[in-house]
Amino acid sequence: MDYVGGNMNWFTADLHLSHFAIIEFCHRPFWSWIEMNKVILERFNSRVTRDDTTYILGDFKLTTVGHSFNEFVEAMNGRKVFIKGNHDERNGNKTILKYGVVETFGKTILLAHEPKDAEMYMQIGGIDMAFVGHVHTAWKFRDNMVNVGVDVWDFYPVHVKQILKGYRDWRMGR
Repeated sequence: MDYVGGNMNWFTADLHLSHFAIIEFCHRPFWSWIEMNKVILERFNSRVTRDDTTYILGDFKLTTVGHSFNEFVEAMNGRKVFIKGNHDERNGNKTILKYGVVETFGKTILLAHEPKDAEMYMQIGGIDMAFVGHVHTAWKFRDNMVNVGVDVWDFYPVHVKQILKGYRDWRMGR
């Protein structure tokens, strides 16, 4: 899929920057957390321009090892909106957002880190679907829910059009 231009919306989750153990836990194809950080940042910046917005749905960086939270944010293109993940307590991420809602391409989409939270918030009504993280490689699509985590999107942020097409194809059984 070719992406051109600015002012686009991207989604991602569970980068776990500087987290060595995630490589083994999720069978990530990296030799070290340094290599993992480099690849994730390169892939992020290969898609996201300085005019774009990326919604990062939790677990951006696990610990204080390696670069600081702010150093990573500065190294990444565009504006970032952070949703709090379960590993975002001691990494420098000061977001207080537990969830968010965006309207794009005719859909009202709930953004949350954990699927169980998304299910709870979706009961409020008026939500078409949820984008979440937290589950790493467990699944990519569920009814009305998409995992936008890097582990199932080849370590790239994902554009909403790509997500919606993938979800539609999954629903149609392709």
